Amino acid sequence: MDYYSIVHNDFDGTASAAVYARAVKSLPKNIWFTEPTKIHNLLEKLELRGVKSIMIADIGMNENTLSKVLENCKRLINEGAEIQWFDHHVWKDEWITKLSDTGVKVYHDVSTCGAGVVHKIMNPDDEFSSKLASADCSVDIWLHNDPMGEKLRRIVENNKDYEWKKKLIEIFYNGTLWNDEFQKILEDQMDAELKGYQKLPKYYRVIEIDGKKVVVAIRWKGPPDISYAAQYLMTRTGASVFVSANGKAISFRSGYIDVRRFASKLGGGGHPLAAGAGLKIPLIYRILRKIGFVSPANRWVSNVVRNVITQVGFYEYKPKDITTH
Repeated sequence: MDYYSIVHNDFDGTASAAVYARAVKSLPKNIWFTEPTKIHNLLEKLELRGVKSIMIADIGMNENTLSKVLENCKRLINEGAEIQWFDHHVWKDEWITKLSDTGVKVYHDVSTCGAGVVHKIMNPDDEFSSKLASADCSVDIWLHNDPMGEKLRRIVENNKDYEWKKKLIEIFYNGTLWNDEFQKILEDQMDAELKGYQKLPKYYRVIEIDGKKVVVAIRWKGPPDISYAAQYLMTRTGASVFVSANGKAISFRSGYIDVRRFASKLGGGGHPLAAGAGLKIPLIYRILRKIGFVSPANRWVSNVVRNVITQVGFYEYKPKDITTH
């Protein structure tokens, strides 16, 4: 079967492509790793070249690019393409309806990860795909219920290069979940992360909002990454929400609070338990941060966070069921 894969450039996108390949018993003729903010440009340039099937997975929809996505999906379908779109991000019902009306087969389920949606629809009886999707969902939607997820995420995102992700899809397609190469990468990553945890106290503070603790951090260089630091600091401080800012953007994480509401208030979005938005820290605080004075930037971000959470409130995340069109 000849088909194209278009997926997010992270663990979930990689896993989604592998699960789909196992379901159709064929690797894609070509694969693209992209972002929701760039999908419309990719579709606009896409040429079928004799390939009639396109799978898109773990790519959310943005309102400001919707019209271009619809236009290009309609063009490709008119040229003979069949498009399947699997996703788990939060969509408006009207987006799903409009995309379905162009002829795209949409599978939407916010209770799982992208690979989980593909697995449910395409090959629910494949044991290996079940293991891969479980590991992926554990870290992608912050379930943290499968130790393999913490290991594989480090492997996939250790290298951002196209060839590395393509190689991983082939490894997963052939039914290998772990090997000696992965073990060596994991050991090196863990060594770097353990050293990184020692520097974190300089970069975060804990504030209290409506009786709940919130960790606010200014981004540091190097490991650990945001997700692992969030888990560590929330556990250490007893916080319900972790927030980090890098000068241009802000990220929210939680184990049970719907943080997408906070990101949406700031014009962003994402997953219910892991979301983000643009947030430009004033220049003076960014300069101070660069020369080693982190506290002024942290106080400024903390004030923003306090205002947003106070306005929005804390809501526990309750997963919804699958939507298929």
